[in-house]
Amino acid sequence: MDNRYYRHNRRKYSLKVHIVLVTKYRKQLLQGSIADDVKQKILDIANTRGYEIIAMETDKDHIHFLLSYDATDRVCDIVKIVKQETTYYLWQKYNSVLSKQYWKKKIFWSDGYFACSIGEVSSATIQKYIESQG
Repeated sequence: MDNRYYRHNRRKYSLKVHIVLVTKYRKQLLQGSIADDVKQKILDIANTRGYEIIAMETDKDHIHFLLSYDATDRVCDIVKIVKQETTYYLWQKYNSVLSKQYWKKKIFWSDGYFACSIGEVSSATIQKYIESQG
């Protein structure tokens, strides 16, 4: 049996995407407990929604993660959910810190994102890349 693919109903698939999210204005906020909380929140979202986080690393102003997802999901929806839920969570927990950085609106992430499907490249290769970027 081929373990590289997921099976569900009449679908057989292997979908993985490398996503990069950047903090608004490239503020260097992804450090210490904020970075740890963002990672944990993304893991929680993945577990709740049926995604699998294969690798994840933060730098001071951005986060990389490699995610496996179902054929019925769209990358733009995954990004939207991750941005919305992490922003809400961070503002609940770090209101005093974030209000000094973003005084107009309760934002955390920049408007855009980077997403790249990895095709048949091995997950190990992408994981090494993500870890080297972090």
